[in-house]
Amino acid sequence: MEKTRIIGTALIIISLLIILHHYILSQKIVDLNDILHHEFFEAVFLTAGITLLLSNRYNKNRSEQT
Repeated sequence: MEKTRIIGTALIIISLLIILHHYILSQKIVDLNDILHHEFFEAVFLTAGITLLLSNRYNKNRSEQT
């Protein structure tokens, strides 16, 4: 389960770096003209990272109860 937590954290960090990069370049957090590039990957990486961290926590709590 340690690998899952590391990958989830890495995906969240990568998505935050993409958001920062996008903000520095365009001075906007959301740009509708560029939605298929930055925002798509931001959403995928954030969603995947949060899902991995939550599932890891749920499985950890579940295994401790039994």
